Amino acid sequence: MKLLQGIVIGVLAICGRVALAGPEADPNPAESDDPASIMYELGVAYEEGLVMERDEQEAFKWYARAAALGHAESMNRIGILYATGRGLSQDYVAALAWFRQAGASGSSGALNNLAIAYFYGLGVPQSYDTAAKLLRGAAERGDRAAENRLAVMYDQGLGVPKDHRRARGLLQQSAAQGYAPAMVGLGRIYVEGIGVPRDRERGYALIRAALDVGIPSELRELAFFELGAACARLDKQQSARAEAAASEIVSSVTKDASRPVPSVRLAQQSACGQ
Repeated sequence: MKLLQGIVIGVLAICGRVALAGPEADPNPAESDDPASIMYELGVAYEEGLVMERDEQEAFKWYARAAALGHAESMNRIGILYATGRGLSQDYVAALAWFRQAGASGSSGALNNLAIAYFYGLGVPQSYDTAAKLLRGAAERGDRAAENRLAVMYDQGLGVPKDHRRARGLLQQSAAQGYAPAMVGLGRIYVEGIGVPRDRERGYALIRAALDVGIPSELRELAFFELGAACARLDKQQSARAEAAASEIVSSVTKDASRPVPSVRLAQQSACGQ
């Protein structure tokens, strides 16, 4: 039962930057000469202030142009702007309409966002069953954030039968795709031996790798706590093996990454200070 209690807030909170599942990268990027793709990238640049000054209203204009051409992630981004009230008046009804349209057009991120709305009853009747159904649809498309969120629901028995083994399997799938919150959750399972034989080296490696990949700020305290718990029981050789395993995990999950991996490695070679 306590499998994921420490990270439920981190992955399902409806506030801050983890509240809505905006695309980390377009899973099926269009060719560079595709007008909708170019418009989408311009929208992202304005929304995130990548090249020009941040301007959510200008971002909305470019997303809307791309959405008119059927670009699913642009639809999802418009939904996020409405849901968060950035650049637009906050409007959950409009947000949900855009999320539904984006989901029907192939955006797994939009299905995540719809699931969050149903999980908390934002603009719709609260329904764990519907949230779980939407997350299953996104997870079936290989969406790593959906797998992680669905794992929480299986662990807690929310909208689905309680199934710790299924929850762990979903975490493993998500972690294998480099989703840092899932790596922290799975690492905690092994550090504490929750439903599996305790394996502090493996748990340490997963959490250490997650820190290198980059985790939400709200999970950092849990991550460092679990690292400390593992370090207290690892000798020098075990710590060295765990560090090597962490490096291998980072290399594996980022081998196809198109941008550098942020690093939070401590001054010491090992987080255990050895």
